[in-house]
Amino acid sequence: MKLITGYLGHDLQLEGILSSSESLRIDCTYVGNISSENMIIVGAFGKIKGDIQAPVIRVDGWVDGNLKASKLVELMKNAKIIGNIFTPVGGLEMRIGSNFDGNFIME
Repeated sequence: MKLITGYLGHDLQLEGILSSSESLRIDCTYVGNISSENMIIVGAFGKIKGDIQAPVIRVDGWVDGNLKASKLVELMKNAKIIGNIFTPVGGLEMRIGSNFDGNFIME
């Protein structure tokens, strides 16, 4: 996995459709769908309302939307997810303290 090359800081409020071939860390408030060909990290300050799609998705913030990963979804201790999670078999890791309200679908 590549190093994080894109960063959206906690003082930003954005809306739209975000797509990248690089890894992203999002600590801002974002409304819209996000996709990457690499890793997406939603940091502890991140608040996303929209779907996220990437090979690896790591969440330590708040997401109201579906997560679709081709390899792995990691829910860190502060994660709050409202939506469905789609992963391959064995592709979900949840830390103690994380919160998930939705369906888990293994594809």
